[in-house]
Amino acid sequence: MIGAQAGRRGSPGGPGATAARTPFVVLIVTLLAGGLISLLLLNSAVNQDSFKLNKLQKETTGYTDEQQELQQEVDGLSAPGALEQRARQLGMVPGGAPAFLAPTGGVHGSPEPATAPPAPPSPTHTPTPTPTQNPTPGGASVTLSTGATPAGPSAGSPTPTSTLGR
Repeated sequence: MIGAQAGRRGSPGGPGATAARTPFVVLIVTLLAGGLISLLLLNSAVNQDSFKLNKLQKETTGYTDEQQELQQEVDGLSAPGALEQRARQLGMVPGGAPAFLAPTGGVHGSPEPATAPPAPPSPTHTPTPTPTQNPTPGGASVTLSTGATPAGPSAGSPTPTSTLGR
């Protein structure tokens, strides 16, 4: 009987051994499934944040470009030449030599009122000669080589050519 007792105690395939392992296997499978599900949720959350980050980076790039354009516009408008032109449009004139007040109450320099510089001469417009055809009664037409009307035949002035309707 010693052999029969030893067979019962050490038999790994008995019903008691399988029942003892079942809760352990279920625990391991549950832990693995929970870990996989949590990794899946974590991965989707990271991807969602990645899309949000990409969108915000594009938005930041757009705002940076707009800020640079506005800064260039401000730089152009605050250039000395542009400021002078705008001041002249508003009717301002250069101030001339400045006068300074000393801490003792005296004046350094001679204050003078600002005067407007003379207006630049306006460009004169001369008409350019253009050939014209002036029809006359009877079918004749007169062609002049310039836009001026001849006062009479003279050397150097254009002469009209007449074509009669034949």
